[in-house]
Amino acid sequence: MSNNNVINNAKPGNINLMNKSGFYNKEKVNIFSNIYLILSIFCIALLFVGYAIYKYTQSKSNLNILANSSYYGTDVSVYEPIFQDKAKTINDCINICQNDITCDGITYNDDTQSCLGTKNGQVRNENANYSAWVKPPSDKVSKDNMSKDLSKAVLVGYTKKMTVIDGKKIQNPYMLGYFAYSFNLTIYDFYKNYGSWRHVFHRGTDIAPGTSLKYQSWENLLVDFPMQSIGVWLAPFTNNLRIAVTTTSLSNKSYGSYQDAFIQKCNNVTGQCYVSDMPSGKWADTSRSGDGSNPNTTEDTYVEYFDHDLQNIPINKQINITLNFRGNNVETLFNGKIIKINSLDGVPKLCTNSLYVMNDLTFGGEISNLLYYPDTLLLGDIQSIIELQPPETSTTTS
Repeated sequence: MSNNNVINNAKPGNINLMNKSGFYNKEKVNIFSNIYLILSIFCIALLFVGYAIYKYTQSKSNLNILANSSYYGTDVSVYEPIFQDKAKTINDCINICQNDITCDGITYNDDTQSCLGTKNGQVRNENANYSAWVKPPSDKVSKDNMSKDLSKAVLVGYTKKMTVIDGKKIQNPYMLGYFAYSFNLTIYDFYKNYGSWRHVFHRGTDIAPGTSLKYQSWENLLVDFPMQSIGVWLAPFTNNLRIAVTTTSLSNKSYGSYQDAFIQKCNNVTGQCYVSDMPSGKWADTSRSGDGSNPNTTEDTYVEYFDHDLQNIPINKQINITLNFRGNNVETLFNGKIIKINSLDGVPKLCTNSLYVMNDLTFGGEISNLLYYPDTLLLGDIQSIIELQPPETSTTTS
């Protein structure tokens, strides 16, 4: 058969048109004329779309998101959310609640992007703009390995703005100088208020309403804030944290088993002075007045601080810092691991002032699970705190 016969016998759609020389015919084939191929592509596309919808609905189900619902307090007339913030998506809102020990569920408004956290709430029917999420029992704080109920120790569950906690709500340490603080910190914008000491939180010297703290000099800051029990600050030009604590110590004391009995102390409110060798607080004996002589032993007050191993705090990543005070020693834990044990010259001074969190000129970020306990924490307690932090948490501003 000649080459001409092969070419003449070739028909459109025939893909096996090889001539005797081994070359394919140049005849073009229109694949869209094959109805079976088109149907196959369409079916595959439908399968992909169906799988995507299935995965989306599964993720919604796993998160226990309740459509057309809200989760407010049982008595709406006196209901106050434990936090109220903006969130781009309901998942961002859920993340806030998951990082807050006190949060049991959230209400999210898709229209306004409003995120409200609630403790001991109740699910109610709402319109299509609202969705609710209730924290599963498995995500709540487990007390099996905890010697203390830390949910009662939380002072601030979540905030990224100025918050004040009344000092009357904070219990005094069981023993002078023995207490603990723990908090989760996320820094979004390190350059916000760059050039000044950024206020994270402190308990002590009061801040008048509307006052913005702006200090480049640490020494000037201490002049205006001599009482810090404790204080946490972000450095002006670096992403380093500094922990401050006001301490008291005795000087010119005689050495032996019994200290000078004539240590003069005065009540800051009444101005009444007395002499005693007993500590402050409920053990103080204010019934003894002095004879007018100057005691040899004096009580000195300083603001001590430490910032070693609290440098280069990561950005856009949640970290936990726990500070265990044991008299003259402070254990600093970073994400549950001890990184430093600092020795203080004195014992932390008893403080009854309010707690101030994130004053106006602060860093760009958020704080969650800021807790205080009037005693030192055990390893099991600290580990329970760390387990509340989702692994590799990374957050962006909303």
